[in-house]
Amino acid sequence: MSNFPLIIYKSVQRTADWMVSIAGFAYLLMTVLICTDVFARKFLGFSTEATVELSGYLLAFGMSWGLAGTLIQRGHIRIDVILQKFPLWPRAILHILALLVLQISAFAMTYGAYQLVAESQLLNATDLTSLRTPLIIPQGLWMFGLAIFLLLICVLMVQALYHLFKANPQAIDDMFKPRTYVEEAEETLDALGHKDVQLKLDDVNQQKGGQS
Repeated sequence: MSNFPLIIYKSVQRTADWMVSIAGFAYLLMTVLICTDVFARKFLGFSTEATVELSGYLLAFGMSWGLAGTLIQRGHIRIDVILQKFPLWPRAILHILALLVLQISAFAMTYGAYQLVAESQLLNATDLTSLRTPLIIPQGLWMFGLAIFLLLICVLMVQALYHLFKANPQAIDDMFKPRTYVEEAEETLDALGHKDVQLKLDDVNQQKGGQS
């Protein structure tokens, strides 16, 4: 396979990893704003509309900026009870069909977001609250996250179709199958720095691979 799609994928992956980290900080900031507002309302006797406005922006921003990274980590919720019962080839085809449906949905969301941003720019629209925030700023950040999500799906679709053309259903299944409990445990242990336990899990994986 040409290195060009892989280069694009690596670039999008790095961008998505960076974006999902920022999305996490956005949710943390949203939590701080809400807690501060609740504390001020309870003990200081005042509240502010800005908390509601900014929390809404941060929620939409964090959601869209976390989509691509979650897809790379295979973290989106999937109902796969029946899927895992299928043989390898039908499972690979269903993976591609699921990706196609996701691609259509992502395109619709991105196009709708673009129309909204274009309209806000045309009308020079601002929020009705006291902050008078230009809507093109939060809407533009929201649209950017959706656009990166769509770009990633397109790159994954190219890779999946390439493996389909090469009659390699195992590669397709490896790309899109849900993470196992062992993979999730390894990720958690790696984040916590427990390398010794992770090595034991690697040995378990190797033993299972040798038995299969």
